[in-house]
Amino acid sequence: MNQERIKKLESAIFELASSFLLEQVKEIESDFWIINITWVKLSSDLTYLDIYVSSFKNQDILTKTLADYAKDIQRFLAKKMTLRIVPRVRFRYDDKWEVAQDVTIAINKLK
Repeated sequence: MNQERIKKLESAIFELASSFLLEQVKEIESDFWIINITWVKLSSDLTYLDIYVSSFKNQDILTKTLADYAKDIQRFLAKKMTLRIVPRVRFRYDDKWEVAQDVTIAINKLK
């Protein structure tokens, strides 16, 4: 599938997945404080969807907890989008924010 179409699908899925988490995952929000979807990556054959997430607390169990909602998100996407194949959802932890913070701290120490 061409890259432009994949990017458009990723953008639409990002919006839908964000709204799903906002509405459906409120009961676990207190465990993580804020759950943020940083980006999504759709495989070129549309079989897998990696959702990159971050949180302020309990980062070590975030992806395992959200994995319980993977099938629910797949069903939600199937209802909201017209796709021949509904991708299998996987959650990945995005540590870019933490790395950026560590770099900032290191730079500030050099000053």
